[in-house]
Amino acid sequence: MVVAEPTAFTKATTASYILTNLSTTPSFLFVAGNDRTDEDVFKWANGLEGEGKIKTVLTVNVGARRTEARHYVSGTQAILAALRVLASRGGGKPFPASEDNSHRGAAQRTR
Repeated sequence: MVVAEPTAFTKATTASYILTNLSTTPSFLFVAGNDRTDEDVFKWANGLEGEGKIKTVLTVNVGARRTEARHYVSGTQAILAALRVLASRGGGKPFPASEDNSHRGAAQRTR
């Protein structure tokens, strides 16, 4: 397989651009992904927490593998379940519940 990716723009450079153009810096950042092209944004996001720029960063990979993400879940339904919990705790409108709950599960720590 051959993957062609732009060299000037990555998911991390795009996320960084969006973050720097927000009117206020968030205290929480959630980043989820499922393949190697997400590794740069996981590393970038973890660095923001390490540098004290964002208080809490949650990086989650879909699937258990070597990754820069600090947590992993077994499937996309677990990401949706986590987003529902975050929305309900943040005062936002929760996502509609999925009919298929077979992939639900708590995030597992990778390190």
